Amino acid sequence: MPTSPRIEVSFFLFLSAVVAVLTFFIFQPFISSLFLAIVFTIVFKPCYEALLRMTRGSSILSAVLTVLTIILVIVVPLLFFGFFMFTDAQDFYQSMLDGGFDQGFIQTGVSHMQSFVQQFFPGFTLDVLGFLKQGFGLLVHNLGSLFGKLFSASLGLFIMLLGVFYFLRDGKKFREHLIVLSPLSDTYDRSILARFEMAVNSVVKGALSIALIQGVLSGIGFSIFGVPSPMLWGALAALTALIPGVGTAIVIAPAVIYLFFFGSVSSAVGLLIWGVIAVGLIDNMLAPMLIERDLKIHPFLILLSVLGGLAFFGPVGFLAGPVILALLFALFDILPRLLQKPD
Repeated sequence: MPTSPRIEVSFFLFLSAVVAVLTFFIFQPFISSLFLAIVFTIVFKPCYEALLRMTRGSSILSAVLTVLTIILVIVVPLLFFGFFMFTDAQDFYQSMLDGGFDQGFIQTGVSHMQSFVQQFFPGFTLDVLGFLKQGFGLLVHNLGSLFGKLFSASLGLFIMLLGVFYFLRDGKKFREHLIVLSPLSDTYDRSILARFEMAVNSVVKGALSIALIQGVLSGIGFSIFGVPSPMLWGALAALTALIPGVGTAIVIAPAVIYLFFFGSVSSAVGLLIWGVIAVGLIDNMLAPMLIERDLKIHPFLILLSVLGGLAFFGPVGFLAGPVILALLFALFDILPRLLQKPD
């Protein structure tokens, strides 16, 4: 039965839309894993290329060795750190609920701060303990659900590592297919992909990796000098390391004061020296080597993208937020040339 071309095109578009929606729902459980696979593929691409030269062009062996490197360098340490951080957060939150946590020191400091601010803003109140209970309760709930879903987390990790393997081995083919499918000219496609890779490397290898290193070193210092829940405060230090001009001092300074009043003076001095030497100098030493100079994103924007990403995407938002921000900056970098292109 003959039909008009318009009906054929309309039916084809409708069928394509239905299949595309169904395909999205099929891949939806693995979007986070595939996203992380893309990020780690970009970050570890230099490692893969170096291994490719060492193995005389064996893409399969080089991809396998790169995946093993990711497991040893990233996955295993994060699993240990995440487990101990969850344990510390759970114990700390439970101690706050049971009243075992010494809240007097915090209450004293908060009351002095609140009295000072109320001189200018009479209605100002600051419920730090309530905020801490709510924040740590949310953290414990999210981490608990993540560790509780052991099978789904293991499957997601397996999909991510498998994705890294195939993206490394067949990355050039995927890249060319993407360029062919894009309606933009090949020049703009290649430029966008190149700038996106540069932005991801700048954010992930630069700001986030430095923040994580500072957080780990802070946690080690807290553990050495006797600060309770060292992994928990180390994780908080990693987050505050993204705050421009202040960084880990937001966490280390109160810890030093805590040790001075409730620990020992020697421990307080030791942690202060550790914070200045082992943590404070990391940014000055590693930042010039890790951060791409051609595309810089302000640390405050990265901090907002991390917090927003965690709120919107969950745990994977720690990377998703900054990477989406990096993509936005990459697109903004290409936009002027696209607008200047003659019709």
